[in-house]
Formats: sequence, C-alpha cells, structure tokens
Amino acid sequence: MPYGVYQFIKGGGGSDIEPLQENLKTLVGELMPDGNRYFDVHHARNDVLENVNKRELELGAINMAAFIYLVDKYGL
Repeated sequence: MPYGVYQFIKGGGGSDIEPLQENLKTLVGELMPDGNRYFDVHHARNDVLENVNKRELELGAINMAAFIYLVDKYGL
C-alpha cells in the first residue's frame, strides 16, 4: 500500500477499546504505529493533544480511513 501499511493482524485491542469489544461485542480495529516514539507521551502526564505530532496524526487518520474504505469495498 502507498501509505506504508503492510500488516493486518486479527485480534488485538487494549484497555482503551476492550470494553467495546467485550461488553458490546463491537468489531474493533487497531492502528499499530511505529513504537520507537509511541510511549514518549502515551498515557504519560504530558499525553495531551498539544503534544501530538500533526503529521503523524494525519497519517494515522489517512490509514484508518483507507482501512475502513477497504473493509467497506471488499469486506473482511
């Protein structure tokens, strides 16, 4: 894919979305970003929108939109 997305794994989740999956039986998806800098702010005191890298947020949004499009067009 032109956005660098090359791997889809069934399952996954985390404490942020597990309640949706377990309690509501909702189909969930997860974007797995490059972990080199992911935990610099993730769930830390400075985990606020002002510290989000705009370009990385846009790339993540593009990838999630492309994923939803592909699921809609071709199914799972």
